[in-house]
Amino acid sequence: MAYIVRMPKLGMEMENGELLEWKVDVGESIEPEQVIAEVESEKTVAEVEARENGVLRSTALDPGEPVDVGTPMGIVAGPDEDVSDLTAEVASETGDAAVRASGGTDDAAEEGSGDESREPGETSGSPATGASDDRDVRASPRAKQRAEELGVDLRSVEGTGPQGAITADDVEAADVRGTDAPSDAEGETAGPTVLEERELGEMRRTIAERLGESYREAVHVTLHRDVRVDELLEATDVADDALETDVSVTDLLLMALSETLAEHPEFNATYEDGTHRLYAEQNVGVAVDVPEGLVAPVLRGLDGRSLPDLAESRREMTERTLDGEYSMADLQDGTFTVTNLGVLGVDSFDPVVNPPQVAILGVDRIRERPTAVDGEVTVASWMGFDLSFDHRVVDGYRYFADRFDEIRN
Repeated sequence: MAYIVRMPKLGMEMENGELLEWKVDVGESIEPEQVIAEVESEKTVAEVEARENGVLRSTALDPGEPVDVGTPMGIVAGPDEDVSDLTAEVASETGDAAVRASGGTDDAAEEGSGDESREPGETSGSPATGASDDRDVRASPRAKQRAEELGVDLRSVEGTGPQGAITADDVEAADVRGTDAPSDAEGETAGPTVLEERELGEMRRTIAERLGESYREAVHVTLHRDVRVDELLEATDVADDALETDVSVTDLLLMALSETLAEHPEFNATYEDGTHRLYAEQNVGVAVDVPEGLVAPVLRGLDGRSLPDLAESRREMTERTLDGEYSMADLQDGTFTVTNLGVLGVDSFDPVVNPPQVAILGVDRIRERPTAVDGEVTVASWMGFDLSFDHRVVDGYRYFADRFDEIRN
């Protein structure tokens, strides 16, 4: 049975995605559960599988085009099955006059051939001579969007896509070449030569949008505090010897954080639509640096966990994330976030609140420094902590920090 392949919804918060690659060619036979495309959605990459036997009859989307969930990507049908209705449906949804079809006969394609005498590049109903606007040029939606952003005249761009369609890459290449740039004769100085233009992937765009949202809307306050951690390091060694699993400084800090959040639930919260929501469960995101960017898989139910359970769960979660084995579900429903840049040698930084959460704790590197104790100078270990919070809804940092220090000790 013929059907339209659409951009899948991979998570509750997903609104749009990007086609990364077609895994099969138009006209190629496919089987049920065969991977036919790869898409990127927010912070994960997923495979799109065929539902049943058939042929990829046509595609309606080029790689690199960000589109809304549910947008038609292509048509799968039997080799001789009539897909004219589906082709028309795709065209009406995408605004594309022609779907990139296979070489087989297609009623819609035949009907769309129109005037056989038209020269290549002419559009039915338009004058044979004279300038036409960008709507008459065959280009992907993303290409038209980029052309508008960059001020590129699509009529001057040579398309390299299917059937000569203009892609976003074609527009950007034309912009680099300066198809619309004024000549030297006009007396204007040329700008710097562009070495490369990189279009952000779906995940990087999502990160950019969220960071921008956080800075635009939240009233950021970041407070820094250095804490002596000799006892914390000793406790880590003791726990390693006493328990059957490896325990890190991060694990002990998470235990201390759990008790602190229990006493100050206003930090274990979100702020959306004018409502400050405090949560019973402590779902703490622990930031992990992966090639695609910084992600924070959520360690759920931090409250009530034993130290061995917490340490093992955090380590397993971090390893899966570094191996790329995480999904959107692993990144959702966080109520607080911890990000440790101490492992990168950072002494202090201003972590950005991850909306709609209201607070994030940054952890700095451990460093030794001279310390006065009872009138004498000794060498002690110190660690910096950086708490950023949304001052619209959260106060009382001093009480939070004092309690955190008390529990840590």
